[in-house]
Amino acid sequence: MTGSSRPRLPAWLMLVGVMTALGPVTIDMYLPGFVSIEREFGTRGVEGTMAVFMAGLAIGQLFYGPISDRFGRKPPLYFGYVIYTLGSIGCAIAANMAMLTVMRVVQALGGCAGLVIGRAIVRDRCEPHEAARAFTTLTMIVALGPVLAPAVGGVVVSHFGWRATFVVQAVLGVLVMVLMHHVLKESHDPRNAQAATIGHVLSNYVYLLRDRQFIAYSLLMGFAMASMFCYVTGAPLVITANYGLTPQQFGALIGMNGFAFLTASMLNMRALKTVGPAQLLARYIWGAPLLGTTLLVLSLLMKLPLWIIVGLQLPFFVCTGRVSPNVSALALAPHGRHAGTASALMGATQSALTAVGGLAVAAFNDGTVRTLAAIMAGGATLALLCYLLVIRRAGRDSPG
Repeated sequence: MTGSSRPRLPAWLMLVGVMTALGPVTIDMYLPGFVSIEREFGTRGVEGTMAVFMAGLAIGQLFYGPISDRFGRKPPLYFGYVIYTLGSIGCAIAANMAMLTVMRVVQALGGCAGLVIGRAIVRDRCEPHEAARAFTTLTMIVALGPVLAPAVGGVVVSHFGWRATFVVQAVLGVLVMVLMHHVLKESHDPRNAQAATIGHVLSNYVYLLRDRQFIAYSLLMGFAMASMFCYVTGAPLVITANYGLTPQQFGALIGMNGFAFLTASMLNMRALKTVGPAQLLARYIWGAPLLGTTLLVLSLLMKLPLWIIVGLQLPFFVCTGRVSPNVSALALAPHGRHAGTASALMGATQSALTAVGGLAVAAFNDGTVRTLAAIMAGGATLALLCYLLVIRRAGRDSPG
């Protein structure tokens, strides 16, 4: 025992947090370079590169989950991080918007390995209530990504150009793979190995698709995260155009979202000492729809000063941060034998809905706050409807 009574954070959980944080880092780091990318390529639509990244995450997770249930957690991770690194290099040397878009898909197909397998590792090692605390810890670690990535991206873009952000990501991919090799021990019980044939994989997915409670949780998570992602996607052009922020200033502003998630995680960790994840979900599912609708109404009534937008958007992120770790724990709790496949389907649903939100921003973004607020409020309201229509009834008997 050391002089402190606080237990040390397990090395495996810290590494899983880093693996999971690589996704937000990949999303946020190049945001300050959006204007520079469109200027260099002479075309609009850079938001689409983020939307296809989320689509790639959705597709890739469906493969990594069953593979990790069959061959263990570590082998697919090696493959994924090699692909991610190659995709990052491809983005750095992209000659046009089309090539950048394709390479972002490659990045996503590799990077999603850490997302889906990281959740499965937590399920391997933790029971439901402990898993909720572990997912909250992950959220705290992942929150550092949105804090650091935009700020670092702003500095990198200002001094070295937007391409350098992808060089940094390639280096991160290699570092994570090296750490994973030395720190992470295999957590998958070979006695629970699942066949990797197409028929068996499809039967597992069909089994999960018939679980109304699991699908409801997955949709809730997807709509909640999509509503938040819409702001991240649209803000680089909307905020910089309307309020004249430099890349570094915008990077710092977006970085505040990480502090919102960190605050949510700390509050959730404290609450889980006395309250279960189902009760916490019931308390905080209402916040984001209310805040998003308020932002929409105010944006329709007047031209909003930046402090009001930030003042509503940050608690919007806090509320989402209070919801997401509890949903993950509740959704995966009954599916120990199929943890990888269940994590894949949940993650794919989340990424697919997030991609749809990103595409909506790319298609309808008119440079105004009201359009951004409408999409955010819509996603948060759909998440609430999932809870009201299905989860509240099914969740009465859920763990926690």
